[in-house]
Amino acid sequence: MLCFLFLVFLTDFYYHLFNFTKLGFRTRDSLTSGKKFKNVITTDGHSISFLFTRTVKKSLATTKNPSDFIDDIRNGCDIWGVDPGVSTILTAVDTSGRQRTTSLDEYYHLCGYNNANFIRMKHQEQHTAQFLKISNLSSLKTSNITEFAKACQERLSLYDDITSYYNENAWSSKLKFQCYIRKQKGVHEICKRLMHGSVKYNKKASTGVKTSSAENESKYCPPAPLDHPDKPRKTIIAFGDGMFNSSLRGNRGAPVRLIKKALQKYCGNQLEICMVDEYLTSQICNRCKSRNMDNVVTEKSKRRVHTILKCKQNTCNIVWNRDIMAAHSHL
Repeated sequence: MLCFLFLVFLTDFYYHLFNFTKLGFRTRDSLTSGKKFKNVITTDGHSISFLFTRTVKKSLATTKNPSDFIDDIRNGCDIWGVDPGVSTILTAVDTSGRQRTTSLDEYYHLCGYNNANFIRMKHQEQHTAQFLKISNLSSLKTSNITEFAKACQERLSLYDDITSYYNENAWSSKLKFQCYIRKQKGVHEICKRLMHGSVKYNKKASTGVKTSSAENESKYCPPAPLDHPDKPRKTIIAFGDGMFNSSLRGNRGAPVRLIKKALQKYCGNQLEICMVDEYLTSQICNRCKSRNMDNVVTEKSKRRVHTILKCKQNTCNIVWNRDIMAAHSHL
């Protein structure tokens, strides 16, 4: 009983201390109805987080098959075939021939991780002495109690150096918060590339447009496949369900599941996702439907190019990009 009264008092205290109307809670009772406020608040000195819990209803939605979208296809909806990957997160092709690609490097740029690493390296160069002390600390990841106690003692003795290195003007916390914001915007931008209104493929986009300079005078850069002027009534995404590790050795992690989860949040009357089996999609030619593909070999080094495939069928002989062909196979 005393514990319950204490929690009620704590909730009242937090409600009067913070302006919860910014979070959508206009009354005191709204904090404990639906979304339960757990009276837990965390902060890193710059941003602040409030912990809520809510009762989640069991999803009754059933997985749709391609045959369930026949009426939508007859009504002229947009259909995208999406092939997920590691070095290239998404490779998409629609029925009108437009192509959309999002590389792993582009994702890290949109999220601001490259800029954050540059700022961290610059701060490290300006505080070399403190960084060397912190980097030479013993690891806490040990099962030996003596070594663990030694590592804790080292951190306590360097407490002032550690706090001054990370908490100077709260630069580390601000940087994490900026990356969090840019990550939300970056994922939203990638999702809009498969719907409508993306920055990369709008009317003012300069992607692929040739600029006059001495270096690229002889190069041809085709213009980007722009979005249609009108927003489609409905979009169906045939998403490949290939199961693979999100990262390869020596490569950064690919957030394929994150993009897929973000797309599922947009599902409704305007967007539907259909999971498609990826079996043999990169081995069967999408034109002649024969399983007679082989990698292109370079003339000088005789090296097999993994991303380029050529059909060995005499009546076909088409050259495919592996990811583009797989995306076409999803349609």
